[in-house]
Amino acid sequence: MDGEPVWLCSVSHQLNGRIVATGTWKKHDFAFAERLAHTALAGVGDQARERAFRMNITFCIHRAVSAFEKATLPRSWACATGGMAGGPVQVLWSRGIAHRPAAMPCVNPGHLLINPERPDLWLPDDCGQCEPCLARAAIAQKIGFNT
Repeated sequence: MDGEPVWLCSVSHQLNGRIVATGTWKKHDFAFAERLAHTALAGVGDQARERAFRMNITFCIHRAVSAFEKATLPRSWACATGGMAGGPVQVLWSRGIAHRPAAMPCVNPGHLLINPERPDLWLPDDCGQCEPCLARAAIAQKIGFNT
């Protein structure tokens, strides 16, 4: 979130001991995951600045830390080398933050299979050519993060 620290809550769903891919979730599954995530995030961060997105295994919310929380982070936090996660599979909603290209899904992602027997469970592999991928690559270069 523009280089700011965030809280992250992710929710997955299993049925009969098997992960249910978010690509098959129904509207009520997302509603339940959102309620659960907001319950877990109660009392932390800045509720006015958050984004919900999905990966193929999890529903996620990134919530910006509050000004108070940021002020209480140790000085070492500001000096630490940042890291980067890849792009989401889908941005579901956001509030109080801009839709920056680096936070958007790759237009043509490769599929890094988590389990060859489950083609529905994959991590997006940036194509490296579209606007979101180029934006993530520029950030990675700026912070010295090798992808």
